[in-house]
Amino acid sequence: MEESQEDNSEDVFRILLATDIHLGYGENNPVRENDTYVTFEEILKIAVRENVDFILLGGDLFHDTRPSPYCINKCTELIRKYCLGDKPVEIEFLSDPSYNFQHSMNPVVNYEDPNMNVSIPVFSIHGNHDDPTGKRQISAMDLMSSMGLINYFGRWNSLTQVEISPILLRKGTSQLALYGLSHIRDERLARLFLEKKVIMKTPENVDEWFNLLVLHQNRANRGVKNFIAESFIPQFFNLVMWGHEHDCRIEPIRVADGDVYITQPGSSVATSLAEGEALPKKVGLLSVRGTEFTISPIELRTVRPFIFKHMQLEPIEDYDGGEKHDENSKRQIKKIVERMIEEAKGLGRKENLLPLIRLCVRYQDERQVFNAIRFGQGYADKVANPDDMLKFISSSKKRQGKRLANKLDDDDDDANNEERVDRVEDLLPRYFNDENQPTVLSLAGLSEAVKKFIDANDADAPAFIINYQYEKTLEKLKELRPEEHEVEDRLERLRSARQREANEFRLLLNDPNRPKANSGGNDTVVIDSDNESESTPARPAKGRGSRGGRGSRGARGGRGAKK
Repeated sequence: MEESQEDNSEDVFRILLATDIHLGYGENNPVRENDTYVTFEEILKIAVRENVDFILLGGDLFHDTRPSPYCINKCTELIRKYCLGDKPVEIEFLSDPSYNFQHSMNPVVNYEDPNMNVSIPVFSIHGNHDDPTGKRQISAMDLMSSMGLINYFGRWNSLTQVEISPILLRKGTSQLALYGLSHIRDERLARLFLEKKVIMKTPENVDEWFNLLVLHQNRANRGVKNFIAESFIPQFFNLVMWGHEHDCRIEPIRVADGDVYITQPGSSVATSLAEGEALPKKVGLLSVRGTEFTISPIELRTVRPFIFKHMQLEPIEDYDGGEKHDENSKRQIKKIVERMIEEAKGLGRKENLLPLIRLCVRYQDERQVFNAIRFGQGYADKVANPDDMLKFISSSKKRQGKRLANKLDDDDDDANNEERVDRVEDLLPRYFNDENQPTVLSLAGLSEAVKKFIDANDADAPAFIINYQYEKTLEKLKELRPEEHEVEDRLERLRSARQREANEFRLLLNDPNRPKANSGGNDTVVIDSDNESESTPARPAKGRGSRGGRGSRGARGGRGAKK
């Protein structure tokens, strides 16, 4: 797209791109409780200031599958404040809303609803955090849709085929085909792509349309079939907006050997202490005229500063012995931490906004390690995360050789190699090998519980599945009444049978009415889950770090006219 184009032209779509806002993250943390809401408000203010035609969200608007009432209320308040009003919407809706929004209670685009007065429409898919759950498969996104505040699209429930019809929009002479694909398990979606069972319907004269796809999947290689390869994207797309990955790489990059461009806005707040989260957080102003486009990155100024660094402690043999080894380590680390705090102050954010600090400390000898939590308490009034600002990583080859026979790899010299990053539930089968199988529990149930815990922040899932499997096993044994010498054989048969019931466990975990382990005292309604704790004090960390984004790539400019 030509840089000289007039963005206010009546033929130009102006779209604000944002994703992974994670409303409600940290709301039980007294320091970070308002972070997501403050930044979401900044995003909406940018939309008003830039006079956009609509806002496009790439999933994970909410951090929890069942957000707290406060979270739902705050989201509603902000969207009503900034997106409702008398400003006319200048885009025409050309496709059939009863098909595009067929899962909605009121299948119409909200700015054509006579009962609504919308000034800036919001279009959104769901992610892996705010996906539908329970017997009736309802999510917080459905609530926003029912209230007429969000045009929720791209939902697909079939496990055997995906068929996407675009939302067709027109502004002046420009035509936009908007394709949405809400989150589907990466293994399943990758298989469907390989089997040619992902069908993208196209409008007539598809080359005359600007074809935009928004999806929420793993982009980084996190294991075989556990990500969506860029080569899967059909070549008729002009641009793909990729949600789920948190590191900001918003400048469009052309896919190798193709004409498709990808933009990755990244999250608007840090939800982990991974290195990719420390990149500047941005949203993008997408301008589209015809089949040409530009994206103007806009840095978010309300985001809590986050500084991430690595350091290597001095080798023991180089130490003159004037003080204890751990005291020597503290002295070295303190210098780096103080510099990181000063660096955070230089980012120009609010003075009272305590920074997030993550220092990965490599050591060679256990004598160099000390209590990181106690050390962090000395910075409780200087950083937002004193309990986990340090992470100790052994660089001792001897120690690395003892780590669970290399099954559960720790943070070693290849820790940042994205080709080796595994999901936790994928490690379970390696740990429970043929000689080390659980007697009662099935790996299918444990894997689904761990996945639910990680992806949906559902802390009750593992205990629920463990108790469920024990109860079912006891019921079955009472029914079969085996002899004492037959018990072990019966248990093995029951466990093997349950191994094939992953879908049953998934339905049980998604049931909103299942009993909670810690339900007392919470502010609970059907959609509520106020039992998370973002800060989990631990001994000096020795496991793999939080799942982060990939390293940055070189940016390229916007796409020219389609050939």
